[in-house]
Amino acid sequence: MKVGVITFTDGRKRVAKATRQDCLFFQDRLESWLKKQKHQVISSKTIVWNWETAANVADRVCGADVDVVIFNFCVWSYPDLTAQVADRMDCPILFLGNINPSKPGWVAFFASAGALDEVGIPFGRVLGDIGDKKVQGEVKDWLVQHNPDSRAKGEMAAMKLQGMRYGDFDGPSMGMYTGHVDQSQWMSQFGVHVYHRGQLHLWQMSQKIKTDRVEAGLKWLEHYCKDIKYNDTNLTPGVDGTLARQVRMYLAMKDFCNEEGIDFCGLTGQLDMTEWSDLCIADVQEALLNDTADWEDKEKKPIICATECDSNGALTMQLLHLLSGTPVLFADLRHYHEKLKIYDLVNSGQHAPWFAKRSKAFRNNWKEVTLYPAENFYFRGGGASVHFYAAGAKEVTYARLTRKLGQFRMHIFTGSWVDYSFKKSEELGAETSYTWPHVWAKFDISPETLAANFSSNHIHAVVGNYVAELKAACEALDIEPIVLK
Repeated sequence: MKVGVITFTDGRKRVAKATRQDCLFFQDRLESWLKKQKHQVISSKTIVWNWETAANVADRVCGADVDVVIFNFCVWSYPDLTAQVADRMDCPILFLGNINPSKPGWVAFFASAGALDEVGIPFGRVLGDIGDKKVQGEVKDWLVQHNPDSRAKGEMAAMKLQGMRYGDFDGPSMGMYTGHVDQSQWMSQFGVHVYHRGQLHLWQMSQKIKTDRVEAGLKWLEHYCKDIKYNDTNLTPGVDGTLARQVRMYLAMKDFCNEEGIDFCGLTGQLDMTEWSDLCIADVQEALLNDTADWEDKEKKPIICATECDSNGALTMQLLHLLSGTPVLFADLRHYHEKLKIYDLVNSGQHAPWFAKRSKAFRNNWKEVTLYPAENFYFRGGGASVHFYAAGAKEVTYARLTRKLGQFRMHIFTGSWVDYSFKKSEELGAETSYTWPHVWAKFDISPETLAANFSSNHIHAVVGNYVAELKAACEALDIEPIVLK
């Protein structure tokens, strides 16, 4: 990366002259470390102390087309000059507050932070000695998060939302405020049109699906699933059985999305469809929509679908899908196994079977799937729940979009997924909702950090590190990115 470095000092000429060597010492240390990291450094031996030096140094650094700039603080400096230099930058800014107790560099750091907050210019912060590995790690993380290629991908994903159509199939379930959206806000802020249809409409469409398409779906599921636990009550075989209702509903939803140009969607599921024994639950439909395979499309692409019509969840998923090109996890923050330091991420139908093995060959994924009768405790509607255990992953990005007083924000953090033996997974799965799909998840943040910051029961994830891309997408969409550590 091409990294700019600008160092600030006191606005009195005599003091600026007296502190110049101090400033150059800390600037040279920073530049040396950056060069060892294979970055190209653009800086100036002129230290910013008045308007003329501020303008000249800012123009030199900005004119070199740097990817990012580090504002270097080691002595007292005037915050108004920091703000004026920042205003001339067209790239991300990082504040570095060096350790220099004989001079009030930290005072300058915090005063300048207040100045940029006052005028609304975003910036990052790192305090400490650049020789310290912890400080180096923080600077490295910030540079990775502001890599220009990653930022370009994030901005492109944000642009792709423009003109998309979201299928709002009834509305948020069970009183969850975090699923509600303002249709006008989505259009004005993201360029996404919210297209509403009720589940009743989709159910009526499902009754007109041709029998041969339903039979093909049943045969496909019976052939590729590990097992289907038919019973005599709520999970029954045949074209008039309860699994067939789910197949019909899936085909109706897929047809409707194709006919109406729906790019992603949310389905209420609970409570309407699930409370009536002659209707059906939505688990199979949601799993198939989010997956990479069905019996009709040779190269099926996921249609992102959020259960309980969690629209903010759906938008989080769609952004992650645009960045990764893969299915996206939708799960409840269900349980934390403290001794194992893992979370059980569960939701009744939302996990795409692709997560079982993440294989391009769908057979490898679906052979892990067992369809169980829906739990009568929660669901009176007929049909199956989709059960499997997700494959491990070394690096995962978690995210969730919510609002605070009407303003969008996205919490972002990283982690991993753990592989356990089938026996161990069976033991752990039995502690929550056994018949649902499970992800054994680790977070790179403490449970205390999660509890203090996260504001949704639903969480979303993709395999890989997309923090930089998500931050850039959020900034392009006027969403506040909150990266948890």
